Amino acid sequence: MASASFHRKLYEYLVEEIGHKIVTGDFNPGDTLPNEDTLCKTYGVSRGVLREATKVLTQKGLICTRPKIGTLIQPRQEWNLFDSDILLWTLKSGDKRAFLKKITEVRRIIESEACRYTAERATNEEITVIRSWYDKMGATLKDSSGYTYDKYLEVDMAFHTSILDACHNEVLAQIGHTMRQAVQAARKADLRDISTQQASLPYHSAILKSIQRHDPEAAYKASLAMFDQVWKFFLSPTRGSP
Repeated sequence: MASASFHRKLYEYLVEEIGHKIVTGDFNPGDTLPNEDTLCKTYGVSRGVLREATKVLTQKGLICTRPKIGTLIQPRQEWNLFDSDILLWTLKSGDKRAFLKKITEVRRIIESEACRYTAERATNEEITVIRSWYDKMGATLKDSSGYTYDKYLEVDMAFHTSILDACHNEVLAQIGHTMRQAVQAARKADLRDISTQQASLPYHSAILKSIQRHDPEAAYKASLAMFDQVWKFFLSPTRGSP
């Protein structure tokens, strides 16, 4: 069991090392990776570990194997950009503001539609869960002495995740979860003062009230308004990156 766990950690390490180099441009599309012997020696791993890592990188769309050619780096349009690892490597490797702009555009579409469907489809029990997370957000923001951004981010993420889960479309919800994971990782590196979050609370309240009234169009518009506020604050050139 310990050996299997160690093997898994090694290939995950290798996926991280090679994947990050591909995303950052150390390996360019059309390049071939070094052969197995070279990679095994470079990273100090066995062929078995390397082949496991290669399978994962292939599934992510980063590489492909060609007979008599070797392992090729795929063009960017072949990458699985919804893969959480690729999102995080992209975040670490480039212009954070540009990355978050793209993510926010996608979230605005996905999460606003999810709000619409949740207002149509959520059960009373699911609405109770959404409401409970909103109440925890409010309580977190009232306690200025005990406020931390990490604590707020946890309940904010739970609020939006509960809406995604209640839209009753697992594909839509999964895309939304992936986008939010990337944003969560981006924001953890930054400090946010409590006043910024307090200003966003009425937008969350409008979403909740629309869902409680089972008003899909109002929920959709409330979500769009929240993202308009996010856009103005987080993507403004006069602000720090979110």
